[in-house]
Amino acid sequence: MGRVSTTAKPTVTHVRGHEVVPESVLRKRKTLAEIKEKREETLAAQRVKRSNKPAAGALFKKAAAFVKDYRQKYASGTRLARESKKLRGLSDSDVEAKLVLVIRHKAGKNLDDKTKKILHVLRLYEMHTAAFVKATAATTKLLHLASPAVVFGVPTLKTVRDLIQKRGFAKVDKKRVALTDNQVIEDKLGDKGMVCLEDMINEIHTVGPSFKDANQLLLPFKLNPPKTRMKRDHSKDKVEKDDVNELVERMN
Repeated sequence: MGRVSTTAKPTVTHVRGHEVVPESVLRKRKTLAEIKEKREETLAAQRVKRSNKPAAGALFKKAAAFVKDYRQKYASGTRLARESKKLRGLSDSDVEAKLVLVIRHKAGKNLDDKTKKILHVLRLYEMHTAAFVKATAATTKLLHLASPAVVFGVPTLKTVRDLIQKRGFAKVDKKRVALTDNQVIEDKLGDKGMVCLEDMINEIHTVGPSFKDANQLLLPFKLNPPKTRMKRDHSKDKVEKDDVNELVERMN
């Protein structure tokens, strides 16, 4: 009988310069890759599920928001009814025809729909805007109904002049034009006897016969936020919470 050779066969590690990986290692790598991919898919699904899940206490907060909104609407309705009843018998003969400056100091987030509509009628579309109105029975009622969002009072000639000269703009051909050229005033209000800025200031301050035309030409004034906090009057008679002349100096 021939002798059996005990010499092991040499292991092939490289073929044509490339490393030869055993089949068992390849199967293990494939299995690990599949496990990793499935794990990533599971984690992604869990993240989506967590993001869609309402936060702890969210349902309670939503109910509390409804309650708060209802209470605000109820309080606003009560206030509007009280103010309307107080001013029910007011007529133009009871109101002195004078100039009133109205400044909006509150955003629209917590305002009721009726107050928002009144602010639009007064052309106060944004916070910290101001406009002139003529004191009549109708405007007096509107100002009292919108009192939580506005400050109003009688401006001096200096306040009227400072506002128009510094922040006066007119709407000409759907464009916002600064009132720095008397030609704009003459073109728009020349037939009303106003040919310069001083004529316009005088007409508005004295609430002349052409006040409506002059005031309609003016766009609402955009003021700066006041440097100090606005005074708040929490008494029952909320008519003028702050002196508008002093307030304009802080906001102009």
